[in-house]
Amino acid sequence: MNGIKSFLSFLILFLGFFFYYTSQNPHKDHVASGASNMHGGHEAVEIPEGFEVPNVDIHVTQDRSGTWLLKMETAHFTFAPEKAGENEPSYNEGHAHLYINGEKITRLYGEYYHLGSLKKGKNEITVTLNSNNHGILSYKGRPIESSLAVDAAS
Repeated sequence: MNGIKSFLSFLILFLGFFFYYTSQNPHKDHVASGASNMHGGHEAVEIPEGFEVPNVDIHVTQDRSGTWLLKMETAHFTFAPEKAGENEPSYNEGHAHLYINGEKITRLYGEYYHLGSLKKGKNEITVTLNSNNHGILSYKGRPIESSLAVDAAS
């Protein structure tokens, strides 16, 4: 009986610590319902009147080796990796975030990114434009992002 009580005490403590630490994860908001809901708790950065509104468009192609390549085209936006993490929002410069199937993969600082292999079947690729302070850029309440579905047959 003492063994069961000890095990249950350990299990309760373990689960308590587990839930506490996982709730402190800054990326816990990354859910599969779309990248606009997944910017890691950073506030959205609304493009104010008087600024040109940035745009992003993505293309994904399979190369001869069977891996995948992302090409990102932006307008009215400059990549500024040296400024990532600044407190003040920026409207026409920053970086991008890449999501595959709702999971944040990495930051992007340029036009091309080698995706490598994708899981077999449908893959949702999303790129958001982000301010130097990591907030997702938005205009009139809509995130500035581009998404497409890629069917990886093998």
